[in-house]
Amino acid sequence: MKIMSTTNQKPKIRNLIFYYRACVYLFTILSVLNLSYGSIAADELSEKEAMLLNLSLDEYKERVENEKKILGGLKKLLNLRQREASFDEEVATQLVTENKNLSINKRMGNYDTVLYSIRADLVSIDEILQSLVTASGKRIIIDDDIDRKRLSSVISIYLENTPLVDIIDIIFGAKGLETIISENLIFVTLPAKLNVSSAYGYYQEKAIQTYQKVMIKYPKYEGVVRAYYELGNFYLASNFPSIALQEYKIVIANYPDHELTKNSMLNVGQCYEMLDDVENAKVSYLKYVNSYPHSNDTDDTYLKIGDLWSKQENYEKAIEVYKYIIKEYYDKDTAMFARLRLGNSFINTGDYDVALQLFLSMKKEFQNVNKNSELTENAHIENKVEGQSHQFQQDGGKAGDASLVSEHFIMPDKLRYELEYQIGNCCYLLGKYDEAIRVLKNFSLYEQNNEMLDKAYYKLADCFFMKQDYLTAFQLYKNALAEFPDSSLAPYGFYYSGKTLRKMKMLDNAIATLKQGLSKHKDSIYVDRMKFEIGLCYLDDENYKRSLGVFEELLEGNKDKNMSVKANIYAGVSLAQEKQHEKAIEYFQKALVGETLEKRKDWVSKLVGDSYAELGLLAEAVKSYQQ
Repeated sequence: MKIMSTTNQKPKIRNLIFYYRACVYLFTILSVLNLSYGSIAADELSEKEAMLLNLSLDEYKERVENEKKILGGLKKLLNLRQREASFDEEVATQLVTENKNLSINKRMGNYDTVLYSIRADLVSIDEILQSLVTASGKRIIIDDDIDRKRLSSVISIYLENTPLVDIIDIIFGAKGLETIISENLIFVTLPAKLNVSSAYGYYQEKAIQTYQKVMIKYPKYEGVVRAYYELGNFYLASNFPSIALQEYKIVIANYPDHELTKNSMLNVGQCYEMLDDVENAKVSYLKYVNSYPHSNDTDDTYLKIGDLWSKQENYEKAIEVYKYIIKEYYDKDTAMFARLRLGNSFINTGDYDVALQLFLSMKKEFQNVNKNSELTENAHIENKVEGQSHQFQQDGGKAGDASLVSEHFIMPDKLRYELEYQIGNCCYLLGKYDEAIRVLKNFSLYEQNNEMLDKAYYKLADCFFMKQDYLTAFQLYKNALAEFPDSSLAPYGFYYSGKTLRKMKMLDNAIATLKQGLSKHKDSIYVDRMKFEIGLCYLDDENYKRSLGVFEELLEGNKDKNMSVKANIYAGVSLAQEKQHEKAIEYFQKALVGETLEKRKDWVSKLVGDSYAELGLLAEAVKSYQQ
């Protein structure tokens, strides 16, 4: 076997060679996986490994932190065995093997680093390992939990001037195993025992290590920017935005003119969004649109900025941004989404009529010609507001130039569904329940299998509830719960089902329904409301002790001011019905301290006066009535 000679490389060339080899390292891992005959085939995970596929986020974070700590030692190792990737020409040893398809060369590099070149053509892993043991003088111990059949397959592998640790990593890593290498010992074990969830996690970790090695080795090399960027992408995809953020910031700070800086700036905003840091996310996106005003995704970034203003409940700023998008990007489909969000912002500011006119104008302009929808046009509503909408657009109105959108766009189904729902929702908010019912009923009947269907069902039920048609409302709430059991609105459905049954004086059924809702949705925002409704059911059933118990329970540690006020009022009512007027007055007075609504203040003051009158304290009663 011919021994390969080593030539002196110039530093820059040696740097490029090492960077190239770092990348080849990644491709070698992946290519070895895809070899069929004469390659390493990934075996099925054992049951012990499969149990760890659902590794928790905290455990994985701990794993990442441990890897970061290892980097300090890795830096020293690199200086010893890979620094400048250069080798001595003088010391080279060819190892003799019995298999003509296997050859191993051993040479000493700088700083006493031992490097190996291996060429194996369809050789079993066991035989390769035995040769490496002979060459390195290290002992290999295989974990008893590892099936030895994993090591009996044949592979083809070609590596030159590579440290033993990397060769071992490649061979065992491709089999989904992990190695621990000490001075004289190589221990092979399962990834599960090293807190790595699977073979996939193994390759993720190795990819990270490869990028990190490049960063440590060549901090000033321009090509290393991709390592920082890709490492940031990996952490972002792995739901570690805080770590990803640091990688992107390095790209932006150290390589401001690189092409990857643009995407890094955009990803910084995404990281802050994932961290729920709305203000910094907004600042990052604004910086991006100012730096790249003509980028293809600038319009989408403005849309994100508007959404962040909405999230902060600054709807005036959000409206400004959405109007800007509609005006400046009228020839892009982003304008459609901006118009819908503009309407939603008007709903949030209480301008329901303005929102309705905007939605109707959108519906008239955008017709999806590729979708044969059976949805009716709701001509009654459109004719009623068409004149107003036309005048609204001529005068500019609060929506400004919201109609300046290209006529050639086709509205996506998802957008069309939300638009139709919001038309019905606006009618509901304006108290036009019959018109809302007409829109929402047609929507529910003809537009099946869309994400807005559960909301349409519940809103339709709300319309009948507001019209005091409680039987129809209850049937719709019940149907919605059966049709959409996993909907985020299910707790709302249980709450209003119970509320509707109470309105119909079906108190036992109401209590049973509300308790069912509480058992299924213990962490819902409707928990206290369902409990309060149960208390009202007991109160209506003249079971005052049980109603008092419910209202007092609600007062324990409740931070919702409005709920505390209502619980105090009805606790007082329950006590007053039990003729415990002195205690009732205490609860009423607590309610008055936190009450801000004048109408309810007057009612509570009357309740206080009634209790004083029952106690024979007429002067106090008169004083309360006068308040």
